[in-house]
Amino acid sequence: MPEHPHRSVPATVSISDGPPWTVTRAAVRAALGGRRDDPGAFEAAWRIRECMPTFPATIVAEHEFRDLVLALAARTHRQYVVVDPDLPPWKPVHEVLPADSGARVLYLLDDAEAAVRSWMVATYRDNPDVSWMSSDPGLGACLRTAAADGEISLDAPIWVVLSAALQHTWDPQALLADLWDVLPADSRVSVTHVAPQHPATTPDSGRSSVEAAFTSSLPSPLILRTSSEVLDMFTDPHEWDLIRYSGVEIQAPPDTTTSLSTTDTAAELITVIARRPTRTRPRPSASTVDHTRNPGHDLDA
Repeated sequence: MPEHPHRSVPATVSISDGPPWTVTRAAVRAALGGRRDDPGAFEAAWRIRECMPTFPATIVAEHEFRDLVLALAARTHRQYVVVDPDLPPWKPVHEVLPADSGARVLYLLDDAEAAVRSWMVATYRDNPDVSWMSSDPGLGACLRTAAADGEISLDAPIWVVLSAALQHTWDPQALLADLWDVLPADSRVSVTHVAPQHPATTPDSGRSSVEAAFTSSLPSPLILRTSSEVLDMFTDPHEWDLIRYSGVEIQAPPDTTTSLSTTDTAAELITVIARRPTRTRPRPSASTVDHTRNPGHDLDA
């Protein structure tokens, strides 16, 4: 598979007086889904859950939305790009798509997620419809490289499964702009984003406790944005066609024992499907690309 230079380093978390453990976002999300084989990730997941009891439920809802989207996308799309895929127990995109869909799936992997890469190599290396590459130096550059290598075609619409990627970057507009510059017309991006319903902020930073806990444990941030802030991502600097923009409130589990005065007690999961409209300017050629930039259920539209 094509490879690119190293982008980031994983965080190190100490558990009590024990040894340091390498923690990555995929490992923590797997731990929030019930996986227990990574002590560092399990510890970080415990802290996140204490700060925001609804957070594991938002990941469940995120995958339910993704699976519903894929079932409908399979009718019209044959190529998919997945940014920052999860580890088991979460199911990968190509196993959710219908077996007879004829789809090709390209996974863009964070260089810090060595466990994700190892799992994919061991499990899917003989699958001709699955490929992967580093997401460094940026999504647009990756798609151009993948197209040059014959992994995808930039002459046909692509479905980009961003899922929660935008809530883990400081500059989501740059990430979307990178995609805008290269995606063919009629391509789609599907996104989920958590917004705090009742944020409890820390006095020093004004950030919610779960954002502080997540960012202190991992190399990538967690940024909970309001519905209007998420909407702004798809209107500035580029205006995407919004096929779906809605949300569902997720309540804290009934057995929550954490003091509700210091936690986010409810969350809204914002769900978005956006279409890349007919381009208004030519797609830049590979020779002129700046490779340094890093950036309800009505789904039938």
